Amino acid sequence: MTTLDRSGTSTGADVGPDPLARLLGTLPASPEVAAEQLADAATLRTGTAVTVAAWRDGRWQVLAGSGVGVAGLPRGGPSDTGPQPGRVVGADGTAGLCWDPELRLGPEPVERLRQARVWMSLLLAGARADDEVSAATVEADAVREVSRRLLSVRDLDQVLLTIAEQTLRLLDSDICGVMLREDDVVRMRACVGNRASRTARLEMRRGQGVAGLVFLTGEPAKIDSYLDDETISDDFNSLAEREETRSALAVPLQLQGEFLGVLEVWRRRRSVFTDRDMRRMVTLADFATIAIDNARLHDEQVAATAELTRAHDALQNQHALLDRASGLQQELLRLVVGGGGLPAVTRTVATELACEVAVYGPDGVRVAGHRARDLVSQLPDVLAARPGDGGPAPVRDPRLLSRPVYADGDQVGQVVLARCGPSQDLVAAVAGQVAMACSLALMRERAVGRARAEATEQVLWDLLQGSVEHRLAARTRAQHLGISLSGGLRVLHGRIENIEHLAAQHGWDTSEVDRVRRKVLRIVRTLHGRGLALASLRGDLLVAVAADLDRPGAKNLVTDFSGAVHSELPELRLRWGVSREYHEAVDLPSALNEARTALSVAKRFGGQDVFLYEELGIVRLLLGSGDDPDLQTFVDEVTGPLLAYDRDNDGSLIRTLRAFFDADCSQKLAADRLFVHHKTLRYRLERIRTLTGLDLGRHEDRMRADFALRLLQVTRNDDGADEPGTRR
Repeated sequence: MTTLDRSGTSTGADVGPDPLARLLGTLPASPEVAAEQLADAATLRTGTAVTVAAWRDGRWQVLAGSGVGVAGLPRGGPSDTGPQPGRVVGADGTAGLCWDPELRLGPEPVERLRQARVWMSLLLAGARADDEVSAATVEADAVREVSRRLLSVRDLDQVLLTIAEQTLRLLDSDICGVMLREDDVVRMRACVGNRASRTARLEMRRGQGVAGLVFLTGEPAKIDSYLDDETISDDFNSLAEREETRSALAVPLQLQGEFLGVLEVWRRRRSVFTDRDMRRMVTLADFATIAIDNARLHDEQVAATAELTRAHDALQNQHALLDRASGLQQELLRLVVGGGGLPAVTRTVATELACEVAVYGPDGVRVAGHRARDLVSQLPDVLAARPGDGGPAPVRDPRLLSRPVYADGDQVGQVVLARCGPSQDLVAAVAGQVAMACSLALMRERAVGRARAEATEQVLWDLLQGSVEHRLAARTRAQHLGISLSGGLRVLHGRIENIEHLAAQHGWDTSEVDRVRRKVLRIVRTLHGRGLALASLRGDLLVAVAADLDRPGAKNLVTDFSGAVHSELPELRLRWGVSREYHEAVDLPSALNEARTALSVAKRFGGQDVFLYEELGIVRLLLGSGDDPDLQTFVDEVTGPLLAYDRDNDGSLIRTLRAFFDADCSQKLAADRLFVHHKTLRYRLERIRTLTGLDLGRHEDRMRADFALRLLQVTRNDDGADEPGTRR
């Protein structure tokens, strides 16, 4: 039965104990079960049919209930959360409750429904997180399977077929093919999922179809509607109609700048390949290029074996070499899958081959290395620089063997092995496997780093922009990530001032601009042990949280950041705004507003490249947010220490400062008006400088102190009668 108050508002059904309250204290088996239980409990609690809906794929979908009121949900999605009759919608983008908009519910039932909506949103968010974890597990399994087969299978065709099968599964596609370059064409070498036999025999020239477009440009390409897209030729439209393909994604196979072929997938359903799909394809393309290089090494091994068969002793030596190479491959696979990094890989290789091995980064600096006992080092700490761009030059020394190391589609360095002793033939044989193991270790480390960076970035924005509950939860997550939020906290807000100008001047494309931005963020996160884990870059704006920094420390830190950026990118310019110290993480949104104000001052006034909010003076009152002018804080910063001193010491610093300004900053005239010796006045002014940090010889500090005194008189109606201390 529904109860109405005198205004005709429903107060809910009189059903005894609140069913919604009981439900909110439970954890159902799934969101679907929860939605059904919530719809029933809400209907029972309010006495009217309540529908539970979720925002998915750009529209509201009914999870439970009769569907009444769904038409009244905001068409703009959860971002449109204004109060409206017949609905409860939050801004978290997951769930909404609705009912007959003609029926007005009382405040208590509506509040209970809001709590129920939050409960449902949390369940949906948890289920979504579980789905993402499952997807990540599937992806990791696929990568492990590809790496296992690459290290155990030497036949190129079998490796390419494995790549095609795993790519098909990982990209949720219908057809996958690996095409290799043969002179001026790319020809299909492995294909799965095709219906027409012609697909398995595809042959494309530059500019023909999607693969031909990749062959022409050397860049990845994706098509959302194959038959309608005008960026590709129509040479294969008839085949596309037979295969019923709708969308396609293709990436190049490249090794040391050489175009080797194309890895491509097609879908028969309407769909759009995402950036995540693109990254997966690039990773698998790396495996394919490494496999091709590995196959070349295998061919060299086979050729060498054929020659050594002429002599029995040589044949035995070659067999032993291959056995050791196979054993090393398996050991490297076990090591990498078990979580071993570059130091473990180089130590294992050097010990097994009785040689020296080192891994160098893209700048030619050694990042890991090891040599067997009793060996004199032959490998330098830094490789020779290449003329022109300053990158590492190719290794020309015949005693050394070099192989490129790839990760996420980029060459991130090279592994160099020194040929020495009886194992030098084995060194040449397994160099590709060593490079592959290094690539796998680096990709695993990068994946872990990206996952941590995404987690810390989410913590940062929850702290800066989330609700109080989200800020408290983010503080807990930060502790779990080993990030300390104790002591005074400051928000650092920076802007890359001239990156668009530099891009136009130097002809940078979007990827190069993004690379520069990522380099700036990397410097802020990793600068010589002073990096900030809680740092994020959105566009050209950088936000970070730092702990335990006084004013000079804050200025020195951002100055060091700018200096480090300048050393790597001399033409790039950064400006910074820094908030005051806050001792509670839940207050960081206010700190962000202060940092924005300080950055705005840095942009408007120019001159120095870093501004601290507490040093802005009057300007911060003019540029601060309209709902928080910060007047009282401004007044307290200047007059608070003086009032406290006068109160505790029966002093007259406030009266002295007023008299000084009333005398147009003449110490002699002020001393005469106060009936004190001019040395006494000078002593008091020096005491004021010590307590407030204001130099009354500077116009800016005088204006700040005068304005604060006048505000003190207005806000406290201070006529001088209640000032601490009346002595002259």
